[in-house]
Amino acid sequence: MNYLDMITKLGVGSAHPGGFEATLEQLRRFPLPQGCRVLEVGCGTGRTACHLAGLGYDITGMDLRPEMLAKARRRAEKEELTVNFVQGDITSMPFADESFDVVLAESVTNFASIAAALSEYSRVLAPGGVLYDREVMQLKPIPEPSYGALMSFFGFGGLLTADGWQEQLQANGFSEVQIWNPSEFGSNLTEDQTLHPDELQMIDRNAFLDPLVWQTTIEHDDLIQSNRGMLGYALFIGKK
Repeated sequence: MNYLDMITKLGVGSAHPGGFEATLEQLRRFPLPQGCRVLEVGCGTGRTACHLAGLGYDITGMDLRPEMLAKARRRAEKEELTVNFVQGDITSMPFADESFDVVLAESVTNFASIAAALSEYSRVLAPGGVLYDREVMQLKPIPEPSYGALMSFFGFGGLLTADGWQEQLQANGFSEVQIWNPSEFGSNLTEDQTLHPDELQMIDRNAFLDPLVWQTTIEHDDLIQSNRGMLGYALFIGKK
C-alpha cells in the first residue's frame, strides 16, 4: 500500500502539511477576492473546496482519484453546497486556457512532474491570476538513503529546496514569486486533528482492520520525524 492509497482509504480531509489550521491561516493572511473563479487541484475529499463554497466562492475541485471525488461529492451533499468536482491530472488538466483567477494546491504538485504541473497551473490562470501552492520542501540537503526513502514512500516527482521552487515557478509562467512561512514539521503530527476534527471524514469499511493501513501510517510518521530539521514546507505564491 502506498501513501496515497492510505489517505484515500482513511478519507483524510487535510493530509497536507500544517493541516486544516494551515488552510485557515492562509485564507486569513491571503483572502481570496469575492467573485473570483477558484480551482483547487488535488481536492481529495473536498474539505477545503466545501469550506470555500460555504463562504460563497465559485469553486471547482479536481482530483485524479475517483474514490476521493466520490467522498468529496458526498461531503458537498451533506453540507448542501454546490461544488463542481472534476476528475483530472494536474499535468494535463481538462480546462480551457485562462479559466480561473486562483489555483489552490495543498501538497499535490510534489506528486507529479513539478514543471509540467506548474506549466498547467499557469495555462489555466487568467492574466494576473494567482497560484497558492503549499508543498513539502528540503530545508537542508537530505542525505541518502533518507532522500531515496522519502521519494519512494511518497512517490514524489521531486523534492526541491525553496530556491528550486522559485526557479521552477519562474520558469513555468509565474513572473512574481513569494515564499511564505517556511516551517518545520511539528513534533505532534495529530495536533491538527484535535484542533479541527473533520466531522465528515469518510473512512472505508474495515480500513481500521487493515494492517497495511497502520503499517503505512507508522512508516509515514517515522519518516517525517527522522527527517525533522531537514524536511519542511512552505506556501509558494506565484502571480501570472
